[in-house]
Parts: sequence; structure tokens; C-alpha cells
Amino acid sequence: MTVAVTVFTSAAAGLLVSFNSAWAANAAQVDLDAGANPAAQAGLLQYATPAASAGVVSLPAAASLGGVANRVNSAMNYGVLDPAYRVLVNQGSGQVVAVGSTHDTTVVSGTSGSVLFANQAPASKIFLGGGNNVLSNTNAQAGMTVVADGPLGGGLGGNTLLLDNHAGGTMSVAAGAGMLIQLYAGGGEAIVAQSGTVVVIGGYFGTGQTGVATISAASAGTNLWVGVALDRMFITPGAADAFVFEAAFQERGATLFGGTRVFAGQTISAPAYTGRTTVLGAVGYLESGSAGGSIMSSGTSQAATTLVAGGAGDILFLNGVDDTALLGDQPGVIMTAGNITLGGGVKVTAGAGSGQLYGALDGFNDFTFTGAGAYTVSGFHDTSVFGQLPGSTYRDAATAAGGAGAITITDFLPRQTAGGAVFDRFDPGAATIATLVSTPLGGGSFNNVATLSDGTIVTFRQTFGAVHVAGTLIV
Repeated sequence: MTVAVTVFTSAAAGLLVSFNSAWAANAAQVDLDAGANPAAQAGLLQYATPAASAGVVSLPAAASLGGVANRVNSAMNYGVLDPAYRVLVNQGSGQVVAVGSTHDTTVVSGTSGSVLFANQAPASKIFLGGGNNVLSNTNAQAGMTVVADGPLGGGLGGNTLLLDNHAGGTMSVAAGAGMLIQLYAGGGEAIVAQSGTVVVIGGYFGTGQTGVATISAASAGTNLWVGVALDRMFITPGAADAFVFEAAFQERGATLFGGTRVFAGQTISAPAYTGRTTVLGAVGYLESGSAGGSIMSSGTSQAATTLVAGGAGDILFLNGVDDTALLGDQPGVIMTAGNITLGGGVKVTAGAGSGQLYGALDGFNDFTFTGAGAYTVSGFHDTSVFGQLPGSTYRDAATAAGGAGAITITDFLPRQTAGGAVFDRFDPGAATIATLVSTPLGGGSFNNVATLSDGTIVTFRQTFGAVHVAGTLIV
């Protein structure tokens, strides 16, 4: 579907600038009609259509609130716009290059052309029907609102947008389906995917900037792909599905969430995240949506990562030393951890959900149980570490009725004495051991069941040696 925006040049004549989506065309038309565009203001817009030129186009003097338009299918270089020009229109198929004045400018470019526009004003408005476009803020006081239409049919490719805000201005962008966006951030950007699939690659923060780039989506059914190549990127998909991946040689941190959270002492609110999540190798604080069936994998760098399950059946992979997984109370939540750097483990907090928990293969893991869930846990050991078997710690931190529920540990290696090798340990927290029954299986192997005073039942399966309280359960 191609729709047209009408830009009046007089009471009786105008230019038709094409867009691919009605939402984008309507936004452009409403803005133009609220400014100097209406036919009732005949003659207020004085459009020039210069001939194609390899150099800077020489323009006539502009009328008050005038504008300039390219109607030819060649590149146009307007240089620095006269302050009287408040509207820049590209109807041709070439690329228009211009530097805005310090007065706010409205830029409208159709499906056939492209724009390279350097903005100096605090509140310019940019409407792009298509093409390969480059927009920049030249200073920290500059700002722009952008509507970027996606390609016809909403398929990826064809319409690209490079946003350069490293000087530290502000950018607010509404992006149509199929848009590919490269962002060089300065800390004052907000990109909202309107529909379909929108890909955003985040780049460099300008020197001294302390803000964040916010990437979000307007509605359900949208697929938000975010390549993380900068720190301090907030991703708030709302009802959309999110795919987050690293897009830099060095892993960068991202924050993915919905609802109200506190980060660095600052309370941040966003729409509830109800979509599905895929995270491949990112670091930072990353929550999955509540739709369930999400899969998130942390990066392998030394930067600690927190992965938070949001729905039933989520799978969390921890790959870095001291990474943390929060499993919440969803049923069927599964957490797995990769082979972590020697001497480090992962931290897992499990609520009233259920599932399988795997620690780092080297041991040194910390499992904390806060609700009456049902989990099967493997902490693993590595015989190559210092000639010992480094163990994991299992903690009952539940405070409600039912305690920590039912916990089955598949590879618990009892600590034989309090000063022995670094084997596994179970910390009952505020609870006490009500009963402990060890059943021999032969060959030095035992099944052990401990019932705690808070109702928690812990099964230690097929341990080598009987589990006992002194030096093992209480450490």
C-alpha cells in the first residue's frame, strides 16, 4: 500500500510525497497541516526546485516560513539552510543533503529518496517514507522527532536509518515494520517499534553522557531485535517479542525488563513485559517476558549477568563467573549453566516453581531456595581443581509455610569432617533438622532424606557415604 502526503506550494498546487504506511503518512500530514502547509496559507511556502548539481545548490531568498523541495531524481546538496526555510521536502529519487539552521525544521522524504540531515535545532521533525537515511544532532541542545516508515510489505531490508546522536542531543523515533536502524547513542534516545520486525543496533555513547538509550515496542505482534554494542541500553518490549544479541567485539551490558524496577537507586517504570524472549550471549540485567517458553543465555565475559525468568518453561543458560539466575514462582522453569571459568560458579535463586537446575561443571555454585517449589538439582564437581572436589552450597532461605518445598540433589558429595576438602554443603538457614534418614544402597552408596522444621524435604540421592548433620548439613 502506497499513500501520499500532500505538501502545498500554493492554494491550488502541491507535491505528493509517497509513504508505504498510512500511520506514517498520517503523522507527516498532521504535522504539516498544523504548520505552514495548509492551502489557506497560500504563498507562505515558497518551494525551490533547483537543477541537479554536483556542488552545493544555490537557492533563492526564502519567504517567511518558506520551504525548499527537490523534485528531480538526482542528489541535491543544499548546504546550510537559510533560517527562513522551515520545511525541506524530497520528492525525487536522489539523496538530499542539508544542514538545518538553528530554527526547527520539518523534513519530509518519500519512498524513492534518501536524506542526510544534520540538525542544529531543539525540536525538528523528520518524516521518512523509505530509502537509506542518515540523521544527526550536531550539539547537546539539538533534538528531533522521527517517523521512519518501513519498506513495502514490512520485510527486512530496503529501508535503513543511521542515527548519530553522540553529541548528546535527544532523538525520539517511531520505526515501521522492516526498519534496520544503526544507533550511535549519546544517552538521549527513545526508539519505538510500531509493528512487524524492527532491528536496532546500538553503538557508541558520547563522552560524558550518563543517560540511556531506550528501545521499546508499541504493540503485541511486534518483533524487536536489538544488537547490543553499547552500555546503558534499556530494552522494554512491552507486549512484543524480543531478540537480544551482542553486536560488538567486546560484550556490553543491557537492561531488559518490564514493570517498575530500581536501577542504581533510580526507579524506572515501563509497560509490563508480556512477550517472549530470546537472548544470545548478552550481559547485564535481563528479564524474560511472561509469555513463557523463552530462552536466555548470558555472555562469557567477567561482567556479572543476572537472568530473570518471567514465564513457565523459560530456559536460562549461565556462562559467566558469578552470573545469577532468578527463577521466580513459575511452574516448569528450567535453569542450566555452562562450563564456567575455573574457580568460579553461578548463583541461582529458585522460588515456588519447579524444574531442573544445573550448576557450573566446576562446582563452586550457590543455590538458594526461597519458596515451596519442587526442584531437581545437580551441582557438579571438577577433580582437576587443586586435587580436590570443589563443592556447591544449597541454602534454605524460605520464610513461608511449606519452607523450600521438595529439593532433590543428584550429586551431593558429603563433607566428611568440618575441616575436610571443599565438598558440598546444605545450609538449612533458620530451620532445624527434624529427621534425617540414610538408607544404604550397597557399595558405600546411600539415599538420604532430611525433613526440616519449616516443612522442607531434601533428598540426597546416591551419595558416596551417608549424609550426616555434623560437618555436612550444618556448616
